[in-house]
Amino acid sequence: MTKKKNSNDDSKGPVPSHPVLEAMPAALREAVLSVEVHQGQTGLVTRVESVRAILEHLRDDQDFDFLVDVTALDFLNQDTEERFQVIYILERVSDLTVIRLHAWLPEDASGVPSVFDLWDSARWGERECHDMFGIVFEGNPDLRRLLMPEDYPGFPLLKDYPLAGHGERRRFPRVVPVGDEMIEEEPLEYPTSIGRGMHTPEYIEEVRRESSPGEE
Repeated sequence: MTKKKNSNDDSKGPVPSHPVLEAMPAALREAVLSVEVHQGQTGLVTRVESVRAILEHLRDDQDFDFLVDVTALDFLNQDTEERFQVIYILERVSDLTVIRLHAWLPEDASGVPSVFDLWDSARWGERECHDMFGIVFEGNPDLRRLLMPEDYPGFPLLKDYPLAGHGERRRFPRVVPVGDEMIEEEPLEYPTSIGRGMHTPEYIEEVRRESSPGEE
C-alpha cells in the first residue's frame, strides 16, 4: 500500500500567506493545509471536514458571490494525502478575485456536503462531478446523471475506469434523422487501433463531417 504524505509534517514549513487566508478567523486558517499557485490562480488546500465552514465564510464574510465550478481530481496510486480532491472555484464579482478551494476526500468517505444552498449553480457542478467521478454530494436534491445515460455502469473520469481503448465512445448507438423521425441505429464499426490506423483518409473525413453539423 502506498504511504500517503502527512500534511502535518513539520518539515513542510509554514503555510504561505494570502489576503483571503489572512482574512479568515484563526480556526479556519488552521484548517488550511497549504496554499498553491497555478496559472495565476491561488488554491487553498483543506480536508473535507472543513470545506463547508470555509465555503460559508468565503461567501458570507469575504463576498465570494459566484461559484464558477465544482470539479474533482483523482490521484489514484500517487503519494498524496487522499485519493480525491474536490475543487471549488469561486469569484468575487466586485473585483474579479478568483480563489480555489481544494478539499482532500478519502476514497472510503460517504461523500461531501452539498453547497447548493450557498450557490444555486452548485446544483449543476455537483451533479456533473458526481456523474464523472461518482462523488456523492450529500443534500443535493438532484444527483441524476447529467452527461451519461442513467443506467451507465461507471464513472468515466476515475483513473481506474475500465477503458476499452481508442474508439470506445463510438460503441454507443447513433440517433439519426430519418424523414420526420429520429431513429436509433446500431453503432458503426470504427478503427480502434492506436496510431496510423486512426488517421486513415476515411477516418479523417468522417471526423470532419461529424465536427461540421449542417454540412452536406
